[in-house]
Amino acid sequence: KPSSANGRKRKQTELPGTEDKPKFTSFENALPTYTHTALTHLILHPPPENSEENNNENITKRTYLHHIVTQNVDGLHRKTNIPREKMSILHGDIFTEICDTCHTEHVSKHEIQSIGLKHTGHNCTLGGSPAGSCPGKLKDTLLDWEDDLPQIDWARAQEECYKADLVLCLGTSLRIEPAGGLCTYPTYPTAAASSGGKKKGGKKKKKASEKLGYAIVNLQRTPYDEGAALVVRGRVDDVMKGLMEKLGYGCDWDASDEAFG
Repeated sequence: KPSSANGRKRKQTELPGTEDKPKFTSFENALPTYTHTALTHLILHPPPENSEENNNENITKRTYLHHIVTQNVDGLHRKTNIPREKMSILHGDIFTEICDTCHTEHVSKHEIQSIGLKHTGHNCTLGGSPAGSCPGKLKDTLLDWEDDLPQIDWARAQEECYKADLVLCLGTSLRIEPAGGLCTYPTYPTAAASSGGKKKGGKKKKKASEKLGYAIVNLQRTPYDEGAALVVRGRVDDVMKGLMEKLGYGCDWDASDEAFG
């Protein structure tokens, strides 16, 4: 804590213009933003019936967005009720513990009070057969600087970015590696492409040169701006509102349907 030379606590002053801004209290009280809920909506819901895409008889109904990769530990994506398999959490979640034996995740409504994959003093209550019979102990999932990325989430993030036609980088500085480099994965040649471009079922897979690459929405410059197909200097919520309308979802889809608050 800051203190003066005589050991008394130094008075903390507020920056001009911040007096009336809401103060952060806890992650437990934080709610998903428009962008969090819009991304989940894009994963779960195909374009509306009256959209240009669904009016094309040659296009099968599909969703625009397929996967979310997050470095944030605030748990806000999970609060939108997104299916776990549709999300890669690379740096952990302040609300999530994991069993050291069966690796089952335990999600709490309260913040986990440790960091660095340490045991929390809680026992596994979900794993095993029958459920709850696992003797494992729970650890936090928050990475410290020297910790490795979670293997399953990292592998899934790489696979999804390789397959993507376009990676959207929303509100990130792209300065933490190796996660920052995921945006370039659509531009890499895939094993399928080098072996004739076929995947199961005989359908030809797109070459890296046929993909769009990645787009960045961020207020500040990033190390990957130069190679981006598009860079937007703006607030992510503003951009997502325009995107949802442009894709045919309009302004009347209910963001509160996704989040549990």
